[in-house]
Amino acid sequence: MRLFNHRLHVFFVSSGWSLLELLIVLALLAIIASFAASALSSAWQRQSLHDQRQQLSQQIRYARLTSLQKKSTVNLCWSQSCGVESGLAIYLDSNADAQWQSTETLLSHWQPNKGVSFSFNRGFQISFNHAGNTAQSGTMVLCPVSSQAIDRVDDEGIGYALVLSSTGRLRETKSPCL
Repeated sequence: MRLFNHRLHVFFVSSGWSLLELLIVLALLAIIASFAASALSSAWQRQSLHDQRQQLSQQIRYARLTSLQKKSTVNLCWSQSCGVESGLAIYLDSNADAQWQSTETLLSHWQPNKGVSFSFNRGFQISFNHAGNTAQSGTMVLCPVSSQAIDRVDDEGIGYALVLSSTGRLRETKSPCL
């Protein structure tokens, strides 16, 4: 019995890690974490851009459905030239001048993230008529603002695009960021 206790005591004493072994394991974990950090950052940037595309498409669909329900002209505008300071404003254009005034009903105001750029190849405004159609069909592209973020989103610098048809329908696709 005494021999067994002695062996057990030796086992517990010799089973610990030395300081050198612990430092090596921590160094290996730090190297693995540095590789994972860039992949995690890329995934976060991609998800953020995807979320912004989803929010923009919801705003456009909301404007189209509101024009159908209220049987009136609904405008989306994202420029100071139509009376909007920043972001995207959706409003009922009661006087048909394509500019928002404080007397007109503001339906929604959406502000995109600062890390995302937005461009539309057909101007600064989209109008939906009482039938839900628009004369401003075109492509809206969302891209990361920084060039370093573009490289992380995809190897080719791909952003997200929303293609708006003249009937007011949206199609989501990918588009190169310039």
